[in-house]
Amino acid sequence: MAKRAKLGWNALRILGIVYVILGGVFLTIGIGMLFLGADELDLKIVGSVFTLLGGVIGLLGSIFLALEYRKQKQADRLIAAGRYLWGQVVDCQINYNIRINGRSPVTFVVKYVDGSGVCHIFRSQGVNTYRDPDYIGKPVKVYISDDTFRHYYVDAETLLPNTVEH
Repeated sequence: MAKRAKLGWNALRILGIVYVILGGVFLTIGIGMLFLGADELDLKIVGSVFTLLGGVIGLLGSIFLALEYRKQKQADRLIAAGRYLWGQVVDCQINYNIRINGRSPVTFVVKYVDGSGVCHIFRSQGVNTYRDPDYIGKPVKVYISDDTFRHYYVDAETLLPNTVEH
């Protein structure tokens, strides 16, 4: 089985799931009102509003999930291509803007210096672990698409196999 990228849960994925479910509920209620209230104008208006609102919310949720799916597939393609370089972790930053289960995710900042002396800085996806100074200085794989470094994936999961939380 091929290795897959682990992007974890983020706000866009959670919002996408919630919006798709909420949009489906609103669509169901709206369509039910349209069919049940075939003679009454009030039920038709309320059913139309619910149907329209459910459609918009469901569409937004679908777009959010499609963006997350695209990001996952791009990371999987980078890993499957097998082109990577070794970088060094220089910092662990906590993203205080997001809290999941009372904990903020950690982002690893990775530095790579190429042959011409140019320093490239990469950031990983948020990893749900504690900030530990032992991560600094460790080597990590950075999967790249080409020499422009426009698309990359930092394999932060390789840093974590020795970590067990209790």
